Formats: sequence, structure tokens, C-alpha cells
Amino acid sequence: ATTLAESIGSRLAKAAVAAVVNGDEADLGNELPNGAVVAIITADSEEGRHVLRHSTAHVLAQAVTQLFPGAKYSIGPAITDGFYYDFELPDGRTFTEADLSSIEARMRDIIKANQPFVRDELPAAEALRVFADQPYKCEIIERVSTGAADSDDSSEVGSGETISVYRNTPEFVDLCRGPHVPGTGRLGHFKLMKVAGAYWRGNEKGPMLQRIYGTA
Repeated sequence: ATTLAESIGSRLAKAAVAAVVNGDEADLGNELPNGAVVAIITADSEEGRHVLRHSTAHVLAQAVTQLFPGAKYSIGPAITDGFYYDFELPDGRTFTEADLSSIEARMRDIIKANQPFVRDELPAAEALRVFADQPYKCEIIERVSTGAADSDDSSEVGSGETISVYRNTPEFVDLCRGPHVPGTGRLGHFKLMKVAGAYWRGNEKGPMLQRIYGTA
């Protein structure tokens, strides 16, 4: 899809963040089947902003896990005007305003490094091994693989026999059905706005997580 955008024009190639191939959103790096009907998603469209925000949410999770060893991450969707990600920190620690500044700085480092988003599809058993130290991710995988997924689960990894994941680096991997920008360097301005409490799956009897809201 990247080659197609480039063949149309340099301006389109620069603005492209993802594509729609035969009605399904896809990464720009995907090979196109013969006869495919393709639309290029640009950063200035609503679909493009969704891709940018969700990709920025992944960078947020990567930064938090680097700065807070042992942190657990659950879901991080794009929302109207921004994104959020829910975390559980070790020893009951809570995020401070200073922490948000440190996280933003690490996110800028990740964006500057232009790390590629690399997609892979794994059998559920292998995905569970990959996320063995991430209980919230394992719960999502188990729900998807047993047909018990809800809309939140499906928005994270879709549905089917395999589990889709994206890696920024060998050290960081996240569940996601995609698409994402080709690399973190395609992400622009962002700001972490606030921290709020959020029950896992909205169940007040479940774990209380910390939700970081951001805009991008």
C-alpha cells in the first residue's frame, strides 16, 4: 500500500498512515492482492486520527513498562479527541504529575527513534506464553480464543483463530488488531492530560486500575 501511495504522489505518501483494502483497514506495509480495491487513509481524516491516537497509546504503554518495571497494562483504545491506557503499578504505587512528565519524555524518545510497528499473528497458546507476565492481556486472549470476547476484547485483537500482536522493539509487544502507523516517527504532537481510576471491565468488585488520558 505504501508503494501505491507513492505512485499516486509524494504528498499522499507523506500523509498516508494506513489503508483500507477490500473494505478492511490494514497497515501500509501490507502486500496488496491482485484486483484489490484500496483507499489510502491520511492523517487529516477521522480514520487517520484514530490510527495516530491508537499508535500513540501503544507508545504510552511502552514508556510506562520501561519506566516502571513490573507494570501491568490492560487496554488502550483511541477515543474522541485522544486516547487512554489502563495500568496497574507494582506495590500499589500511583502515578504523579512528575511521573506524567517523565513518561512524556520517554515517549518522545521512542517517537524520535522511529521504531517500526511490526505485526504478527500467533496461535492463542503462543500468545499466552508471550504475555505470561501480563494477566490482563492473558484474560483477553483467553476470552477471544474461547468465543467469550466482548466488544472491548474484539477492539483489541479482533476475532479468529489467531491473536494479532504488534511489536515496537523485541522488548515490547502489545495485543492489537491494528492498523498502526508504519513507525513511531510518524507520530506528531501529543500530551498526557490526567490520571483517573478505572475498574477493570467496569466491575466495581474487580481490580482498580489507573487510567492515563492523552490527546494526540
